[in-house]
Amino acid sequence: MKTLYTIQIFPEGSSKIRSYQIKRIWIKLFAWLICLVAILIGVCIWKFAEIDMRLANYWGLKAENERLLNQHSEYASAFAELDSIYAIEFQIQNILGTYFEDDSVKIRSVLERNNFMKVSAKSMGTERDLELAMNKQNLEVFPNMLPVMGAVSRGYSDEHKAVDFVAALDEPVFATAVGKVIFAGNRGDRGIVVEIDHGGGIVTVYSHLSRFSIKNGSTVKKGENIGFVGNTGNSSSAHLHYEILFNGKPVNPEKYF
Repeated sequence: MKTLYTIQIFPEGSSKIRSYQIKRIWIKLFAWLICLVAILIGVCIWKFAEIDMRLANYWGLKAENERLLNQHSEYASAFAELDSIYAIEFQIQNILGTYFEDDSVKIRSVLERNNFMKVSAKSMGTERDLELAMNKQNLEVFPNMLPVMGAVSRGYSDEHKAVDFVAALDEPVFATAVGKVIFAGNRGDRGIVVEIDHGGGIVTVYSHLSRFSIKNGSTVKKGENIGFVGNTGNSSSAHLHYEILFNGKPVNPEKYF
């Protein structure tokens, strides 16, 4: 026996009654439909709330990430400055053969021992080096300054007749003495090279540059920017390969910084 539900409607101002009969199964289906719709609406509201929360977190994380990136840039700049200071200190210690001292007598003795105008034949080691030292009477044409702001990564030896400086890519490279540019171009394995003749048989060579900023035949001043640190030619990282030649033969640049 099927159960029927009767729905009666009494219109206002009318005596006619309208009656509708609905099976019980339809009532149940309608109730389940209402429940299902309510559940779906609830799930949608919960999902939208979750999405809003994730979006809020996303924008918060993005702002925090930008702040950290800016902070990282500041730290990188500070560390680069510290590296430069360390490189300067390292070179000073190499040149003077000492650490910073408060004793003025010791400082004076160290400076006297390393005075560029008073280099003995014994300290220079070879006759060739002594002849080169004689040019120190005019320091403008003598290559006794650092060609780049960086630390020595490989020193002079019988196998490596130059000094390599590790430095940042495109760090400026400077002429270490007054002279005439006798070559500026590509040397194959040595990459982009600048060669400067300082007179008296002295020539300085700067290799693996990213580019040069002077012309062949031009005269450069001591400390003038002649190019930039690069990684050209047979090179595995950014660095400067620096040489001093005297009468065509290499000498140790570290003795004259």
